[in-house]
Amino acid sequence: MTINVLSYIILGFFIALEIQTGVVMVMSSRALSRDIRMAKHGRVPDMLRSPSTPPVSLIIAAYNESVGIVDSVRSRTILSYPEYEIVVVNDGSTDDTLDRLIEAFQLRQVDIPIRPQLSHEPIRAIYKSALPINLLVVDKENGGKGDALNAGMNAASYPFVLLTDADMIFEEDSLLRSMRPFVEDRARTVAVGGNIRPLNGCKVSMGRVTESRLPHTITELTQVVEYQRSFLGSRPGWSSANGLLLVSGAFGVFQKEAVIAAGGFATGHLGEDLDLTMRLHRSQLAAGNEYRIVYAPDAVVWTEVPKNVKVLRKQRIRWHRGLQQVIGDHKSMLLNPRYGFVGMVSWPAFFLFEFVAPIVEALGWIILPIAVLTRQTDLEILWILLGLALVVAVLNSVAALILDEQYGHFNAPSDAARLLMIAVVENFGPRQRTVWWRIRSLFWIRSRVEWGDMERSGVANIGR
Repeated sequence: MTINVLSYIILGFFIALEIQTGVVMVMSSRALSRDIRMAKHGRVPDMLRSPSTPPVSLIIAAYNESVGIVDSVRSRTILSYPEYEIVVVNDGSTDDTLDRLIEAFQLRQVDIPIRPQLSHEPIRAIYKSALPINLLVVDKENGGKGDALNAGMNAASYPFVLLTDADMIFEEDSLLRSMRPFVEDRARTVAVGGNIRPLNGCKVSMGRVTESRLPHTITELTQVVEYQRSFLGSRPGWSSANGLLLVSGAFGVFQKEAVIAAGGFATGHLGEDLDLTMRLHRSQLAAGNEYRIVYAPDAVVWTEVPKNVKVLRKQRIRWHRGLQQVIGDHKSMLLNPRYGFVGMVSWPAFFLFEFVAPIVEALGWIILPIAVLTRQTDLEILWILLGLALVVAVLNSVAALILDEQYGHFNAPSDAARLLMIAVVENFGPRQRTVWWRIRSLFWIRSRVEWGDMERSGVANIGR
């Protein structure tokens, strides 16, 4: 195969990628419009008053979170929801995370039987708060995030579990809105993912985002656009076809029995949330159940994203290595008609455009310059194809920004201008850098998987 043919195949692949992104964006737009119309008809306020609203267990996995764990738990005690409990799992922290919890919430050690439905490392002790809050703390030996969440689900009292990280900031009604799909269709709904937004630059007071602001650096701004493209530009579309493959471990509500039937979280995994979502699809399809895995765009939580390139690199390499693990574990589902739309459409698309795409793009960096230098391709046609790929990529980002405007998180005209600028700028450096990190992630030796902690710097305007 000549260099000329290869160069056109590579460009054609990326045009196909952007067209696929655009199609999913259109699906997402339709799904979001439908969701907004349904939300206007008032199910959410009714849920606060309804005795039939199901209780939920909020499970927080914590490892060396002494700095923010107390504020994190306090912020969850004031959520708008009829009945819920908070289960904190201290996964063998080496700092004073447990001591701070004991002191702040007057914890007392209790003897509570726990059904070992999911495997995890041994539990050292269980504590309950003497304050008038429904708080349980499970202290266990270190086993990683998935292991900690398994222990939390074993300890949970309620039929639905919200799995989250210790450093997330919740909107007051985020739990309520994430439970709406369960209330509307409890028989079929097994999981609901929420809308995770970058916190950097926002004004925060008393554990709440009081003003949405954009960060200042290109590294952070690029992630804002990426999150908008992923969460609002993609997930509603896949959700509408019941092909959503990722309910984020940072904020996801699950039917507990469905998670147990799927085997819970795999321990020692870098992509535990993607793996669990895949196994939920697999388990439900194998059982012949009618089910759905849903995205709730109005269930908003906030998280700090990496501020510098060093931390961002570590995060993205870890994510891509997790994807490799999931591909290895679920390769039998690819193009397998037994798994319906997931096996034939959404999983192959995810494989091609998340895993294969960086490899093809990296090859393009080598092949396209060679094709030009050796005059094996028409330079004019090459520039046309490159320009087309760039225009479609920018349009997809702009479409995601427009979808985000429906929820009104950023109000200043200057914010829109800065995000539009980033939609263009990210294609000249940041995108290529991420591709290089993904290529680097292919070369690694599996070993014991540790917590994927991110170095946090308190980038929000706390209390100001």
